[in-house]
Amino acid sequence: MWYSLALLSLLIASSAAVTPTTVLSQADQSRLKVLFKSSENLKDVASAHYAAAGLKLLGEAVSQETCNAVRKAVDSSNLQSVFHATSASRLAGNCKVDVPNAESLLVVGGVDAASLYYAVAARSALGLKIDQAAAAKALDVIVKDSKATIASYGYAFLTASLLTPGAALKPVSDVIEDVSNMADEIGGYLLSFLHYDQDGLPITAAVVKGMFDLAAKSGSAPAGIKESQVVMFANYFLRSKHTGSVADAYHVLAALSTLASNKYFSPLAVSLASSNVISEDKRVVQVRATNLLDQPVKGVDVRVVTAGQEGEGELMSNVKLNALGNGLYETKLSKKPERGVYSFKFSAVSKEKAFVDVDDFEVNIQFIGAISLSGIEFAITDAEQGVKAKSLSLKYPTPITEKLNADHHQKLSLQFSVNDVQGEAVSVHQSFIRLTNEETGSELFFVAEANEKDQYKVEVNLKASAGDTFNHQSGRYTMTLTVGDSLASSALVWKFGSVELSFPGTPAQPKAKLQYGPRKEIKHIFRVPEKRPPGVISNAFTLLVLAPLLVLLIGWVRIGVNFNNIGQGGIFSLLFFASFTGILLLYGYFWLASNMFTTLKGLVALGTPTFFCGRRMLANLAAAQKR
Repeated sequence: MWYSLALLSLLIASSAAVTPTTVLSQADQSRLKVLFKSSENLKDVASAHYAAAGLKLLGEAVSQETCNAVRKAVDSSNLQSVFHATSASRLAGNCKVDVPNAESLLVVGGVDAASLYYAVAARSALGLKIDQAAAAKALDVIVKDSKATIASYGYAFLTASLLTPGAALKPVSDVIEDVSNMADEIGGYLLSFLHYDQDGLPITAAVVKGMFDLAAKSGSAPAGIKESQVVMFANYFLRSKHTGSVADAYHVLAALSTLASNKYFSPLAVSLASSNVISEDKRVVQVRATNLLDQPVKGVDVRVVTAGQEGEGELMSNVKLNALGNGLYETKLSKKPERGVYSFKFSAVSKEKAFVDVDDFEVNIQFIGAISLSGIEFAITDAEQGVKAKSLSLKYPTPITEKLNADHHQKLSLQFSVNDVQGEAVSVHQSFIRLTNEETGSELFFVAEANEKDQYKVEVNLKASAGDTFNHQSGRYTMTLTVGDSLASSALVWKFGSVELSFPGTPAQPKAKLQYGPRKEIKHIFRVPEKRPPGVISNAFTLLVLAPLLVLLIGWVRIGVNFNNIGQGGIFSLLFFASFTGILLLYGYFWLASNMFTTLKGLVALGTPTFFCGRRMLANLAAAQKR
């Protein structure tokens, strides 16, 4: 029973194995050097620090300009600025940054995780004494805080790696497994802390670098870390290797350098060194075994686990590759494979325990081969009766030397098969004939179609295509057959003969295409306005519209409307009626000449004082009536 469970666990682990998707190649590292050496990095102290640290990791010297830049840009009252400046000066060498208030600024203990790391790192760069007990106590508080963030854990790991190893740092080491298990798995091959922070790259880099730096300092592997997690973390950083940000580039490089150089879980990477297209005369497959920084790894057992096409059997299996040096491994195929795409699965096992072995690196390789033609028959046939006027059997690559003639009552046909080097009929991606008029140079194309036996045939019905296709253009046409395929080592282009074609009628003259110069002017024709109605109707309509206003005025007179109390409203009465009159005039202007948008702007400007003054006028009138 226990054996069955163990076997099941092994199968599950094998199926869940992940491998590095790529490496930080030498070309990638050269590009990062250019990015780190940019003068733009000297404009602020943080960029200068990241650029200096990146160059140091790549084995490049840090210029004196970096030292001068951080001396000028440092803010001695800001802890983070001092951290970046002192770290950059330490990397530059023979560069001292003055921090007058270092003792009071670089406080160890009683601060948040980021401030603690900045203070400890700055003290270390300046050569100041670090209170180990206070720092350890502060770290203990941080990692035991139930509200601690992933960033806090990352800074805690980095800070602990700068302290003297001992029992005091055990609480920090004990949370490594819990923190690593909080990472988000993306797509089954990436691992990051993106869920906890929108910019997950620096946080993930801090956690990973801090965990392994702490492990190197304590001399023991990070507790609870799985090999698959390390590989998925590496894939996450490798995905960001093309960044243009100097800060992100440093975080990627620092994390990958840590993973590549650690003594416990260093992912081994396998990549295809030879071309993924192999011809018949050179049946060699090469792969390269390196670490994440594209540095060759010695003593690796690289094998082809399986190679073949699905449903076609195996081409080879469990074949050990020969070591060529510089991380290169090679195998030669003794069996001559047929044309097609083959799936190769590799494994790589290192003699050193520090490396994470590769169980299943898969790559597709195309095997291409020469193609030839057989069973070639050319015929000129009556288009309606099907009687052959001419029939020729051809042999590639010998062309037809006989002069051929055909008219619009006939059709041309070409039948052939495409064969591989074994002589078996194969299908191809492209096959067509091209008819080229020797006098005008015009070209016409006709596609060959394959039947169920992979026999190709193309027909040109001269009667049906005399006008639309040939434009009644008689003359001698050169016939060229073209056959091509992605699995063919080279395409076949064969001029197999020429034929004199006769068509009735006169060819239509093609219209000259104007490519450059002024085009014909486009004149827009607007709709003619409708006739206006007679003046009598317009005037009568206007009187009808104004009639309600006349009725209103008569009604006011009959009920005795007056303006005797208008003065009791004060100045607001005059302002209200002036604003209201302005609104009426605005409506009239809108009706005659304005538009809606202009009217709305004016209405906002007049409506506000109208509302305010009307409210105050009514309030004054009410107060006057009470008196």
